[in-house]
Amino acid sequence: MPNESLEEKVERLELYVTLLRQIAVDPEEYRLWDWVIANQLNVDQYNSIKEVLKSCVRAHLAAKEDPSVKIPSFEELVEKLVPVLSPNPRIAHEKGVLELLRNAVRMTPYLSLKHYL
Repeated sequence: MPNESLEEKVERLELYVTLLRQIAVDPEEYRLWDWVIANQLNVDQYNSIKEVLKSCVRAHLAAKEDPSVKIPSFEELVEKLVPVLSPNPRIAHEKGVLELLRNAVRMTPYLSLKHYL
């Protein structure tokens, strides 16, 4: 990241070390973490992505128990994720969100997100 401070860079690299440890255990399942590293996302972006995905998974689980619960549409998901990805023009659009989701559904906690693919 061109304008990041030394502290921000260290924080980002510490995140990458943590993610790499998980990737080493099971590279196929943790492809989302590889995607995060490859796109040089920072800690805030990483946490925001996890929060958005987690809220969608919760909505899917709640909808299974109560059909009246609204599941976010793909467009709503794109609206939430594009601003998170916006510092990187290569991924800050609908195709970037699809790329993110393709990698996320490999992880057990995010399997219900296949609904969007």
